[in-house]
Amino acid sequence: MKAILVLLAPGFEEIEFTAPVDILRRLGISVVTAGVQGREVEGAHGITMQADTLLSEVKGGDYAGIVLPGGAASWLLRDTPAVLQLVREMNAEGKMVAAICAAPIALEAAGVLSGRRITCYPAEAVVADIPSAAEITTEPTVTDGNIITGRGPGAALEFGFALGAYLGKDVASLRCEMQC
Repeated sequence: MKAILVLLAPGFEEIEFTAPVDILRRLGISVVTAGVQGREVEGAHGITMQADTLLSEVKGGDYAGIVLPGGAASWLLRDTPAVLQLVREMNAEGKMVAAICAAPIALEAAGVLSGRRITCYPAEAVVADIPSAAEITTEPTVTDGNIITGRGPGAALEFGFALGAYLGKDVASLRCEMQC
């Protein structure tokens, strides 16, 4: 399987990045991180991460899917044409397209949420920016076809497990190991 691409933009919610990446790697899934504005990226709570590559060096065909962590970074992701193009390309190819917290606003801007059932951060500013979704739930994670969404920081582990399950991995033993 090709690697999963995880984007890092300034202000990303750290747990929404680290938990899914950790889970995917524990499941043996290759993950490549790409900085939207640079390789060194500071999160919402002052934790700095080093990206593997830059968004400008990414080719969508090299990856099996894309993950967008949320937080304040969500609006930057939404307003970055290269991010929207990657999301559209991967969605058109039926690849996994995932976003957590406020990051589904970038999926909306890319035009891939029409008629979908999703979850997202419950703030009105986020929900109002996702008018095309058929239903916005309060569930921790939702998988609708190739689109996977997570509610917020508290759902970061469940979001990671949902990604692994979608990619065909048995997450039950890892879930027990991490939550026991």
